Amino acid sequence: MKPLSRDYDADPGRFLATDEHAHDDVHPYVAARFAAAGARTVLDVGGGHGRLAQLLPALSMRVLLIDLSTAMLALAPRPAVQADGARLPVADASVDAVAALYTLYHYDDPRPPILAARRVLRPGGLFAACAPNRDSTPELAHVIPGWGTGTTFDGEDAEAVVASVFNAPGDTVEADRWDGPLVTLGSAADAAAFLRVHRLGQEKAAAIAATLDLPMTLTMRGCVVYGRKAGTEDVR
Repeated sequence: MKPLSRDYDADPGRFLATDEHAHDDVHPYVAARFAAAGARTVLDVGGGHGRLAQLLPALSMRVLLIDLSTAMLALAPRPAVQADGARLPVADASVDAVAALYTLYHYDDPRPPILAARRVLRPGGLFAACAPNRDSTPELAHVIPGWGTGTTFDGEDAEAVVASVFNAPGDTVEADRWDGPLVTLGSAADAAAFLRVHRLGQEKAAAIAATLDLPMTLTMRGCVVYGRKAGTEDVR
């Protein structure tokens, strides 16, 4: 298994293309889960330009976004810090929740950033990570480069990886999985944006999008994994 390369500074438009077509995603659900747990302070690790961080203040949460990408940090809501998720510049047991959404597959070993997240969580604090499955979007298997190739943190294995770190007495781990027709590409522009996110260049993505039979509904597979650090059931 190999980590996905980090190209957010070299090709920021690839990552930002996901905002070019309307679709559901995990961020509002993770935000609601943190709020339901009583979180008031959150670290958004690998938070990019702030899809999760922008949602949290309205739910009475303070958030510090952490990312390595200069390009993403320039677009991120403040406060934001450039740092490695495996070496969080935060004191032990000091935050209520940590998110690492669509980021752990960039690490050779995803366990160090998960260990760092557990370290900074208060007792009873909540960690959330997510990733797509290797077999997500089978309808596009013939056009997505490397479709089905494993990374270091795929949806199929994510729960077990998180459980290997959240393994102290009283820790709990659960997975919220998705598997269904959750995204529809209604136009060539939608399809091109979706393909850009999957590492096709702008011209190649547009050329392939023009060949697809649209509208096309995609089967999305993956999961959010929640790890709770041993302690009180509510972080308040």
